[in-house]
Amino acid sequence: MKRTWILVAITALALACSDAGGVDSDAIASPEKAAVQRSLDSALANDSLYPTLALLVFPYIDRAAHLVVGSDTMRVVNIELDIDATTLHDSSHTVAKISAVLAWWGFNATLHTVDTVVFVVGAGITPPAVADSIRTRFSPDTDRTATAFVIHQAADSSYQVWLARTGHLQTDSTRYGGGQSQSGGGVTLTVYRGTGYGDFHLGAKSVPDSTTTTSAAASYISGARALKIKIRGTLP
Repeated sequence: MKRTWILVAITALALACSDAGGVDSDAIASPEKAAVQRSLDSALANDSLYPTLALLVFPYIDRAAHLVVGSDTMRVVNIELDIDATTLHDSSHTVAKISAVLAWWGFNATLHTVDTVVFVVGAGITPPAVADSIRTRFSPDTDRTATAFVIHQAADSSYQVWLARTGHLQTDSTRYGGGQSQSGGGVTLTVYRGTGYGDFHLGAKSVPDSTTTTSAAASYISGARALKIKIRGTLP
């Protein structure tokens, strides 16, 4: 993807599609969201896709379901990114359809840290159902592929990262309400909020030495908060 036009477009539209809803039990407090994003920024800053997702998607994540997994309460949000646009300077056509799940647990309101963050990202959006095999790498234009990261933050705020080696990402369906759109500079960005249904499971090894392993899983077949970002138009 061409990050130059993304920066221009999102600079103009960044806050235009924010949610103005009322009190919601699934709302994410600002310190909690900031702690999750610090974990992601620290662990994934060198990943080629992450900066684009951080710019396009994360500003709009303001709700996450509460899912009881064992003795923990996991926060989960299902994410879809749908780009179909033309770049003005070279007339190239950019198409990307990406599904992701962001999950975390163990937020400490005193220390402003989060114990564990799981980020799963794969190719395709619903419909049809997304059924991606998790591996160490994936490409948005390679169907049925996904990758995932597990990030643990210690009490001293240091981070340990695991890269998934095996697993599966399944999104059976999503349902959204009417989208909220904003246009500028030839680009239209539409944000949809709704419910996603699916699950994931993964096994991962530590980065960079693979000396330790971890796993993560969640099933939200009864529904979790979902967010979809659609971008159309002619990009700078």
